[in-house]
Amino acid sequence: MTGTSFQQEILIKLSEFSPVYMVGGAVRDAQWGIPSKDVDAVMALSLQEIHNLVSNWGYNPHLMGAKQETVSLFQGTERVDIVSFDGEIELDALRRDFTLNAVYQDVRTGEIKDPLNGLEDLKSRRLKACGTAADRFSDDPLRILRLVRLAVRNNLEIEPETWRAALDHIPQLENVAVERVTEELGRILILDEIDKALGLLDDLGYFQTYIPELARLKGLVQNRYHTKDAWEHTRQVVKNTPSVVLLRLAALFHDLGKWETASRECFVWGTLKQTNQGYSVDDFKLIGKNLEHWKNKMVEVHGGRLDNYPDTIVIKRIKPMQYKLKKTFEWVPEGKRHFLQHEKESARLVNQILPRFRWSMVLPGGSRGEQELHFLVGHHMSGTLAFMTNLKEDVPDAKVIKKKALRFAWEIGWDGQNFKTQRVENLLNLWRADFLGGKQDAGKHQEQLGRIQGEIRNSCTVLIERANSLNWGFFEEFVHGKGLEGERFGRFKEQVRWKIMMDTNLSLTDLQFLEKEYRLFWHNS
Repeated sequence: MTGTSFQQEILIKLSEFSPVYMVGGAVRDAQWGIPSKDVDAVMALSLQEIHNLVSNWGYNPHLMGAKQETVSLFQGTERVDIVSFDGEIELDALRRDFTLNAVYQDVRTGEIKDPLNGLEDLKSRRLKACGTAADRFSDDPLRILRLVRLAVRNNLEIEPETWRAALDHIPQLENVAVERVTEELGRILILDEIDKALGLLDDLGYFQTYIPELARLKGLVQNRYHTKDAWEHTRQVVKNTPSVVLLRLAALFHDLGKWETASRECFVWGTLKQTNQGYSVDDFKLIGKNLEHWKNKMVEVHGGRLDNYPDTIVIKRIKPMQYKLKKTFEWVPEGKRHFLQHEKESARLVNQILPRFRWSMVLPGGSRGEQELHFLVGHHMSGTLAFMTNLKEDVPDAKVIKKKALRFAWEIGWDGQNFKTQRVENLLNLWRADFLGGKQDAGKHQEQLGRIQGEIRNSCTVLIERANSLNWGFFEEFVHGKGLEGERFGRFKEQVRWKIMMDTNLSLTDLQFLEKEYRLFWHNS
């Protein structure tokens, strides 16, 4: 009999009152020789009768399920779900999702009942809807996502009519509770063959309908250093990440902002003016930092003109205009393709997408998991930007890399209260997946990337040991003597903490050091 001793014991006891049939995943997987932790069963008793019986035997049953109510029992990782039905197996089978999940096994005799030829589909590894496919997806559109998961996980061929019906019913997924959709997507994201799953979701039009920010990456040409378009690159990055929901989701969303920020290199000349919408030169809106310093001055702007917002230029460099030109705008010949600050735009879009789902259900830490997702997406370029020159060096300076690694690890791992080693590790995994996601010279620099990331991991160990060894007693006496309290106390402590963590020669009991830092703090306040 299929199932563990715990599951078998319950079902055999219940079968003394009415025939009990196992059905669904446990029976299906048993035919393939795969063990299953969960067992589904049906019997012709009411849910209340089933609940009363197992309660009287000393078990702790739960009534569960919004779409179909079950009596569910748990022991560790093992689970039994029992559903009431009218005893007509043929009718019950037609209400199920796929024929290979509509094979029934009598728990007492072991007899197999196969009203829809599910065994043949199991043997042929064919995924086919029960009865009329359109009706099955109308009954529960979530079955479309389940179709993808089952097909990919079990290497199944989807029967044509079932595929066509799934395509037609994609819009009906909007009517399914977001909690159920998110849970199923979470299961899909950790599949071994995730790229195949993403391909099926794309072919179904799921992303076009529900995450159009992702779908518009298809065909988006990247710069000369990439061999793939933005969507193909994204799929490769997801494939490169470990099978963890947080990392797979971060990889899926990491380049969302590339459509918004796609640009071509250019120059613009003129007077920088302030408007109600910000700053501009020659009617081009400008995106950049510290532009107030250039207000009403004649400037030369070197930047990227956005493909999809052609009235906007993202600044790379700005400087005084040396002499007046007849022209005010010029493309750079053979200019670079840019996606300037795309990581920030990706993080903004993540916040826009999150309310459509309930990722806090499947991410570790709940809502904090969503915050980590936002952080990873917004910082996914930080490693490449910090070590860009070092990655290309034939003979890198070990001392320079060690110093930069220490700084990088602290800036990423320290959240103001705790040092998060796992956050650093997550970012390193995402960085590596991105680095190997289609860059032309990735293979040549892969070994150097490994050395740099190894140094960052070593730095995490050093920083934790250093942080745990600090005694803030003398520092606090010093600060109270200066009259610093509240928010100003906290800012000064973080200033000193940074210096102490970066230089092991400094000490919290060094009065000269503290006085110097206090003067600097006072000057900058």
